[in-house]
Formats: sequence, C-alpha cells, structure tokens
Amino acid sequence: MQALSQLSYTPESFLLTGESQPYRDTLNRYYTNLSYNTPMEHRCLSPWKGAVVGGLIAFIWSAVSWMALPFHDKTIHTFADAAPVVNALEGGAPSSGIYILMNDPKGQTAPTDPFLFISYHKAGWGSMGSSMALGLLIQMIGAFFWTWILGKIPGLTLKDAALYGCFFGICIGALGSLPNWVWWKFPFGFVALYVVDSVIAWSLASMAISHCYASACALPKAG
Repeated sequence: MQALSQLSYTPESFLLTGESQPYRDTLNRYYTNLSYNTPMEHRCLSPWKGAVVGGLIAFIWSAVSWMALPFHDKTIHTFADAAPVVNALEGGAPSSGIYILMNDPKGQTAPTDPFLFISYHKAGWGSMGSSMALGLLIQMIGAFFWTWILGKIPGLTLKDAALYGCFFGICIGALGSLPNWVWWKFPFGFVALYVVDSVIAWSLASMAISHCYASACALPKAG
C-alpha cells in the first residue's frame, strides 16, 4: 500500500459541492489556494509600531475622558472645609502612603461608622508633565504586549480587532478596577467609568494596531 505521505492530491479534489452554506465558499477558496510546498502566510503585526500607535490612542482617549467629558468629575467630591482634614493628616500620618480607618477610633458603635481609604502624598500631587509622560509610557507598554497577542491571529480584520479590543478592555478594566469597589469600597460609578474607558480606549487602539504591519510571516505547517 502506498504510504499516506506519498499520496498526491490536487486542490480540485477538495472542492466542496452541493447546496450553498455560509462557510462553503471560504473553505473552497482555502483548498483551491492550498499548497503543500509553501507555508500559509499572514500579515504579522509589529509590536513596536503597535506600542506607539495603540499607546497614543489609549492615552488620548483617557485624556479626553478625564479632561473634556464631565462624567469622572461627577464621581469625585471635595471637602467642605479642607484645612481640618489636612491638619489631621499631617498630625496623624507620619509619611506618605495608604491609610485606612476601618471604623470610628473610639470604638465601633453602629453599623454606619465610617470607613476611610486614603492615598496620602505629603509632597503634593506633583508635575502634570511627568505624570502624563509616565501614563503614556504605561499605555505603550500595554499596547506592545497586546499587539504581540493580536499578531498571532491569522486573517485579523478591522471588525475582529475591535471585538478583541472590546473584550480586552473589559478584562483589564473589570479585573483592575472592580476589586477596589469590592474590598476598598470605592464608589461603583467611579470604577465603572474606568471599565468603560478601558473598553473604548482598547477597541479604538486595537483597530489602529491591526494596521501596524510588520513583514509577512509564515505559520507553521500542520503535522
């Protein structure tokens, strides 16, 4: 019996006939163009290009969301009189860091005793320029790795990239922000906006990343 590896097939022998089905044309095109002498190729993505393009888009959306849109401002409140609060922190917080108050320091007397979660930085907020530069760098690092993942998907279309970006945004937004709502009692609206921002930012960024092509690369042969 002739060995299976020695059998010769022609693309025409794989053509599917019969009633039309949504996937039949796609399979026919694949088998018609199939070659066992050359590996199947697809357009690879460049993580370096994706880091710049995707990182910039994610950063720009974040800036627009925080600086131009009103939604985040509605989730943040200011103190009616900040001076006593600052004085109390200066006296009771010896250094910068995270401070929590689980209940009234005099002893819990009611279920509604306050809970405080404070991010305290004695030197002040700092430079806007350096904070924006660091924020952009973080987005670019994330875009680099996300481009590498997207580049592993053969035949990636613009619609596919948007859908994958949407799910990616949901994952990083929910897993990165919702635990603060659960454990540290951040307001739900505050963390929900982070999830929404992540979904929008990475959907847009992924569509742009899908066109950050590198050289064509070969997929490994089956078997």
